[in-house]
Amino acid sequence: MREMEITFILLFAIAGLKIMMEMTATPSYHTNTAGVSGGNDTYHDEHADLRRSLNIMSAVIYCLAFVLGVLGNGVVIWVTGFKMKKTVNTVWFLNLAVADFLFTAFLPFSVTYIALGFHWPFGNFMCKLKNTVRFVNMFTSVYILVVISMDRYMSVVWPVWAQKHRNVRKASYVSLGVWVLGLFLSTPYFIFRDTGPSFDNEKSSTAT
Repeated sequence: MREMEITFILLFAIAGLKIMMEMTATPSYHTNTAGVSGGNDTYHDEHADLRRSLNIMSAVIYCLAFVLGVLGNGVVIWVTGFKMKKTVNTVWFLNLAVADFLFTAFLPFSVTYIALGFHWPFGNFMCKLKNTVRFVNMFTSVYILVVISMDRYMSVVWPVWAQKHRNVRKASYVSLGVWVLGLFLSTPYFIFRDTGPSFDNEKSSTAT
């Protein structure tokens, strides 16, 4: 029971970090102020400082989320996958932790992207893969949470039926179906995501 409480705390902490990351995930676009009048120069400089501060804050949050996310989800995977008895609930939490682990494992690419002034040095394939992993995490996390809610509902409303039909094998099949659905819905991001010339420098590439 104590291990399950720790698992809940870790999952909620990681979810909070992901929300903070979404709030600061919008990339800034640099504006060339050459040849603009003095009044407008001041306006753009003020916003450039604000954007720079937001970029630094985003990078710090990403680094924090990477460290806590990889370690936290790694602990959840270890506990639910190897230390706890296999139950329907551990199957749900294991799959949720794996999805978040994959997402946080790719955060160093985002940190590098921000640190290089939104220049993407990793090539077209990694751009597609990173964004695909991001949306696979989003879809699978949401749908696994929906499955958990439905499972709790059936256990409360139809306890006898749930006791007869709920088992680890069926939960594993449902989790596999969620992953397949998440991959299917994320396929367009792998197909259409691409790199392109930066707004400020045509020789520099940015992820689009």
